[in-house]
Amino acid sequence: MDNLAHPAATSNVAWLAYWARRGLPVLQSSREQLLLALRRADRVSPSDLADIVLKDPLLTAQALRYINQRQKSSLAADITTINGIVMLMGVAPFIEHFTRLPVLEDVLQGHPRTIARIHKCIADTRFTAKMAREFAGERYDAHLDEIFISALLSRMPEVLELLAHESDPTAPHGRDHAHALLAAWSLPQSLSALLSQETENMLPRQSLQHATLQLAHLLDRGWWQPGVAEALHAMAEILNTSVDDVWQRTNRLMLQYARNEPQKQGWPAARWLPMLPGEWPVPPAPAPAPAPAQAAPVPAPALITKDILAERMQALHLAGTQGAPANQIMTLAVRALAEGLGMRRILFALLVAGENAVKARFAHGIEPSDPARQLHIKLDEPHLLTRLMLKQQSIWLNSGNAESLEPMLPAGFRDQVGKEEFCAMSIFVGDKAVGIIYADRQGGDLLADTHYQHFKQIGLLTSRALSHHPAQHR
Repeated sequence: MDNLAHPAATSNVAWLAYWARRGLPVLQSSREQLLLALRRADRVSPSDLADIVLKDPLLTAQALRYINQRQKSSLAADITTINGIVMLMGVAPFIEHFTRLPVLEDVLQGHPRTIARIHKCIADTRFTAKMAREFAGERYDAHLDEIFISALLSRMPEVLELLAHESDPTAPHGRDHAHALLAAWSLPQSLSALLSQETENMLPRQSLQHATLQLAHLLDRGWWQPGVAEALHAMAEILNTSVDDVWQRTNRLMLQYARNEPQKQGWPAARWLPMLPGEWPVPPAPAPAPAPAQAAPVPAPALITKDILAERMQALHLAGTQGAPANQIMTLAVRALAEGLGMRRILFALLVAGENAVKARFAHGIEPSDPARQLHIKLDEPHLLTRLMLKQQSIWLNSGNAESLEPMLPAGFRDQVGKEEFCAMSIFVGDKAVGIIYADRQGGDLLADTHYQHFKQIGLLTSRALSHHPAQHR
């Protein structure tokens, strides 16, 4: 549980001192996006970098710490926005400095469950930040960036506790409140004040932020939690509107976030659909993690060869900008998946002209006698591949979601491709669906979320590259 659940917790001086100057890792996805931005630094604006940074609470915190802990004169103002930091440092120096930070997924290599928990926490805080900014905008708040960033950092103590538990056994136990952590980091008081646990004499701005964070925390366990109505009422009173109005806006934000970021753990759109009336049991508390000596061994996902992956993705991007032929683009996509991600079987199933079906067209790592080479799926009936073709989207079928997704697979699909977990993504040229990329690791290591994220990036690059082909613009 995070700090919001323990408003009366006492100060943890040792923990605050431990994290006061200690560096933070950043998400691998953040580092990759910054490196891509560095290649076109002359065309990147501070707002472009802010969009990257504000998706990563760890990177956001590190950037604010760096700029606000610098030596400055008494006349220097606090910096509370990422745009302000970039303008002060410059685009290229900013990128060069923060791409040197360690990567979270490398620091926690061998601890996939902890990585997944941190990713889940970050996904939740990103939604919380979006919701806080939305409702603060109803009050015409003059500093929405402060609202967003404080909410984004609201669960930083939980993230740091998970990080320290696996990466440093000497770290102090427990944690402290987010507002105390931000103060220890010398972040501007306007940010930490928005996370204060002192509920008396709060300004409306603080009260709204407090109620919004409390609502987001409760919603993580289900909208039927008893405290939800209280938080909604508090927000409605501050905004001078009805509880129903606040709830409708909240519901819209939840569905919008689930739709726009479906890859984030714990955010399937159906989670927020109306439920049947009746009593709902409180979800059981998560079981405590087993002691290291008793923990069952978890097979570590194969490492991604980052340099090779970056080279293959860059080649795919350049092929698109240069109008390379489709067969070359397909070849480069296969190399990115096989050499960069370690996918063993790769298949491009393209739409058959005059027939509402997809059929295997390009194959890699698949024996001539393998039924997968004859993949032929009709799109007349509703199933998982039919849905993929409605818009550019992807799936990762694994042990965690197989129970719900397997029944949605088209008839005969498993007979043709086998029983492996796999990734699949629809390929679009402009707004037109042209086929599906399928990839698995038959007989190899398990896939991790990192592999899935890169798989989607390669799929998007492939679509963009095919869209740039001169034949598409005649």
